[in-house]
Amino acid sequence: MKTMNIIDTREKTIERANSFLNNLKSDDKIYLIGTNKYGLSLSKFLNDRNLNIKGFINDFSSELEYSEYKLYKSDSIKSSDIVINCVVEGRTIDVNKHIQSLNIRSTCDYFAIQLANKYDLLEINYLDDTSSIFEKINDYLEIYNLLNDEQSKLEFEAINNFRLNRDIHYLKDFKFRLAEQYFEEFIDFNKLYSFVDGGSFDGATTEEFLKKQPLYSNVYVFEPSLNSFNLLKNKFIGNSKIELFNKGLWNIETTLYFNSSLGSASKIEQNGEEKIETMILDSIIDNKIDFIKLDIEGAEIEAIDGALNTIKKNKPTMAVCVYHNQSDFISIPKTLKAIHPDYKILLRHYTQGVFETVMYFIP
Repeated sequence: MKTMNIIDTREKTIERANSFLNNLKSDDKIYLIGTNKYGLSLSKFLNDRNLNIKGFINDFSSELEYSEYKLYKSDSIKSSDIVINCVVEGRTIDVNKHIQSLNIRSTCDYFAIQLANKYDLLEINYLDDTSSIFEKINDYLEIYNLLNDEQSKLEFEAINNFRLNRDIHYLKDFKFRLAEQYFEEFIDFNKLYSFVDGGSFDGATTEEFLKKQPLYSNVYVFEPSLNSFNLLKNKFIGNSKIELFNKGLWNIETTLYFNSSLGSASKIEQNGEEKIETMILDSIIDNKIDFIKLDIEGAEIEAIDGALNTIKKNKPTMAVCVYHNQSDFISIPKTLKAIHPDYKILLRHYTQGVFETVMYFIP
């Protein structure tokens, strides 16, 4: 039987990043791929070292500039140039393969450079506590041994090696497959008639559930962002089987601050500009619940705490995102296994970056 192999190779990642940086010269032409806050953080870091940032590569934008930098297409890159991969969320490996195809002189990635310069570069969302993986390795081994299939074990090992070591090599076997998220073949939708969509955003998951189970009985949709909620109202207006709540799920009823500027990654944040109301799932649903999905940007364990009676009573199939907090890889399966020891646990990762690691609990 395969055993877990999570190893600490952070020093190798740091050495690779430092070697790359130390070989850069002031007359090198450096390009970044990833028009995002991480690319901007790295551009400032490199500029402060008197290095020459020519601009950003973006083959899919019609814009000519990003921030104060010029945008270029890949076909303008020369073999003597240097390109750094600053894509961290979705298609990191596809972008890395594309960079390799350019046959340039040198390349590196934001994950490695940030690990080597963590006090000078912006921390990557949801990776701020990954050193705890090696510190709590016995807990990870316990969860690894609870996983129900070999694919879950392979992905659990790979994604945590990546998160610990910031080495994108561990992402090489992942595909970008968001269309399959929450709707894997190991879930029998013929038996699932009622659904809780925790963190609906644009309602796409609810729409897919309705396709999978056209005989659905009740759907409960939770979305704390007012802008997203208004879109949901327009989308599902007139459907008496779908109840919409402009609130977040939590373990108490309270008011929190929410950063709604991050699109699908909008989250509870102390300095958020939007106030949101929270509610307890146990206090509002009496009907039988067959399927619960939670993608609520780090509030998953609190939402589970507020749904303990519902989970105990109904033993629903559950799909819970665990990538927002490193501790969730441990605390969420332990919590749900304590409620129903016979839950089957599976894990799948749906991007080539940080986002979208889902743990499934199947009755």
